[in-house]
Amino acid sequence: MFSLLIKGGTVVDGTGRPPFRADVGLQGAKIAALGLLDGVPAGKVVDATGLVVAPGFIDFHSHADAELLRDPEDRAKLAQGVTTEVIGNCGMSLVPGSQDTRPLLAAYTSPVLGEIPPDFQATGLAEYHSLLRRQGIAVNVATLAGHGSIRLAVMGMADRRAPRAELEEMCSLLRQAMAEGAWGLSSGLLYPPGCYAPTGELITLCRVVRQYGGFYVSHIRNESDGVLEAVEEALEIGREAGVPVHISHLKACGSRNWPKIPRVLALLDAARDKGQDVSWDVYPYTAGSTTAASLLPPWAVAGGTAALQERLHSPEVRQEIKKAWQEGLPGWDNMVSSLGYDHLIINAVSHRENKDCVGLSLAQIGQQRSLDPGDALLDLLQSEGGNLAIETYHACEETLGMILQHPVTIIGSDGIYSGEHAHPRLYGTFARVLGRYVRERKLLSLEEAIAKMTSKPAARLGLRYRGRVTPGYYADLILFDQETIADRATFQEPARTPSGIKAVIVNGRVAYQEGRFTGERAGIILTSHTTGV
Repeated sequence: MFSLLIKGGTVVDGTGRPPFRADVGLQGAKIAALGLLDGVPAGKVVDATGLVVAPGFIDFHSHADAELLRDPEDRAKLAQGVTTEVIGNCGMSLVPGSQDTRPLLAAYTSPVLGEIPPDFQATGLAEYHSLLRRQGIAVNVATLAGHGSIRLAVMGMADRRAPRAELEEMCSLLRQAMAEGAWGLSSGLLYPPGCYAPTGELITLCRVVRQYGGFYVSHIRNESDGVLEAVEEALEIGREAGVPVHISHLKACGSRNWPKIPRVLALLDAARDKGQDVSWDVYPYTAGSTTAASLLPPWAVAGGTAALQERLHSPEVRQEIKKAWQEGLPGWDNMVSSLGYDHLIINAVSHRENKDCVGLSLAQIGQQRSLDPGDALLDLLQSEGGNLAIETYHACEETLGMILQHPVTIIGSDGIYSGEHAHPRLYGTFARVLGRYVRERKLLSLEEAIAKMTSKPAARLGLRYRGRVTPGYYADLILFDQETIADRATFQEPARTPSGIKAVIVNGRVAYQEGRFTGERAGIILTSHTTGV
């Protein structure tokens, strides 16, 4: 007898195999049978006639670290078919950390992770996982240790190299995280304090990761003019430390850099041809979202938001920042130069006097306030305490399509929790791939797209029994209508759930059905010690 029987659907099993008609029988948390299952009794039957039955999506680039504490049902992701979140990306994780640096961590992560719950006290990964288990979670969770958070716990926001003692302290925190189940180390080399770390620091830390069989995930140091050099750095770190490398949200920002995408992909292919284990993800939008402070030269944000606020009072410092935007700095990702003020849009503020800026470019805000656009940005950063979210219109459909179609590419949302005007990728990423890039634009076949969101990220992570519709695998499943599935989230109304998704099942239990969250919290913590889970 099956606990749940899904009848009459078209299975896309996650392997890249063409779709086929089959029933899916579940027994508890696992898939028990696949085929024509007429006459087999079941506790519950779901009619999937006319629907696709696929593995639940694995969001390989999630920032839901704090959101899972605020919303254990993980509504933004569950409603688009996500059944597993990989958190701790871009060097930002809630743990490991230190109580002494908790305020710095909150200021550092809040533009991306949203507010950390005020009662959050965990400093280690085991404590954080224990909190999630105690409250229950609707999706599965795998955690990376954030390099930026580790560096912050040891060195604060200092703009300097780590001496041997501090580097060993960072290694110790990383060893603890890996021992407690982290899958690897992530870095955010655009952001402070990660941007202050030399390549050698990351190689040393990744040698710790190697001891535990983990991998290195990087928001690379430069995604604009220096993107090729930044990819080379990530590859060097992997080679020297002997760890697999994964590059987050691959892109080349600004029209002058779009011709570099074929060269970037050729560089990555050449590394793979030589035997290096490297992969990457992408989100299916030509616009991104990040912190406005990341537009500043690294020296301007050293010491954290309080130090930045003090600097912004100085006309001389402001002039130096504007000079850096005009002339650049060696190795720095100068997005003001590569994108221009017209392509940098404010999408979240916290102060009433700045509400009129939401949805406007820095060029428009400067015109509205009779200011140079650079001064308008600096005024907003000062007014908002340094915490300000922006949209970056950095890509084009042609380059995005090149990356999406590459056989190695997997999908990650990179959704950030920037309030009521969050980037729509937080709510629509996976449905957008299936609606826009499979059904409408036909850049990918259905089975290719499903593999990029299921079995391929499972393989990258090292999960043996997730990411496929196969007997013996865990029953993380999505049922959707391929004729109607679509993202409905927009920059004006980002919190709109996708259309066409009929049900989402996590570990054999229905967590979302016909637009309703059932309240089931069947998600589990996936640690690096339990790769068979």
